[in-house]
Amino acid sequence: MGRDLELKSGSWQAVVSPDRGGRLRWLGRTGPAGREAWIRPLQSERGGLVGGGAARLAPPSQVEETTAQHVPDPASFDEPWQLTQQMPDRVTLMLHPRGPSPGSWGYQASQTLRLEENRLEWTLCVRNLSRMPMPARLGWQLQFPDDFAEALWLDDTLDAIRHPARGRVEIRDPWCRLASLSGAGGRLVVVRGDPPVDTLSVERHPTRASVQLSAMTADTPRLEPLSRGEERVLRLTLELLPPKGPGVVRGTADPSGPPSAPHPLPEP
Repeated sequence: MGRDLELKSGSWQAVVSPDRGGRLRWLGRTGPAGREAWIRPLQSERGGLVGGGAARLAPPSQVEETTAQHVPDPASFDEPWQLTQQMPDRVTLMLHPRGPSPGSWGYQASQTLRLEENRLEWTLCVRNLSRMPMPARLGWQLQFPDDFAEALWLDDTLDAIRHPARGRVEIRDPWCRLASLSGAGGRLVVVRGDPPVDTLSVERHPTRASVQLSAMTADTPRLEPLSRGEERVLRLTLELLPPKGPGVVRGTADPSGPPSAPHPLPEP
């Protein structure tokens, strides 16, 4: 098992594991109360990995028989990624898998994570190396601590979903590419996806203490396969906004009064 990679920027820290599918194992900061996780830490549970964040590849929900062999294996993203560049606040990993038979699928992927003060930028690039169009969805899956289910803003209506029930799933398809999750004590995560990312799914896990967010490219019928030699570049940004002051909870006015709009979001 290879070593994990640590990124630092001010009081913020991220840990990336190339051998575990290039996953984000931990993201948070060191404050007066010690280490504070803003992503649910990655851990092994019943033979599988739970928590953290990961770049994801998924097949279309509908696949024609004639194109099935050109759909890449989603599990190929879980293979070890090769480190190509490392700096104190940035890391780039690369993956180069191919299908089991000639004429099937093949691609080259790279991901770069860059940590800044109160900000994580995650870029994913995938190039189709096969001779035929490659039907695939691309994006990310992130798991946040359960306290971020306090309030969710998932579209441009600014209508908050407060304390969703366990097991509740919210889907935005198409998505406005801007969402925020408010945690206890006033923590706020603002999620931005650049085109072609345009679908969002958020679920409060039925039993685990986590909120799972998936941001992906379009599914059938809007899915656009990667043509031969085409490279698709996706970018996801997390703005990590700590509380402004003691006892201030973003997205609320007075605890006894009606809910207000969330804290103003940072400009793009």
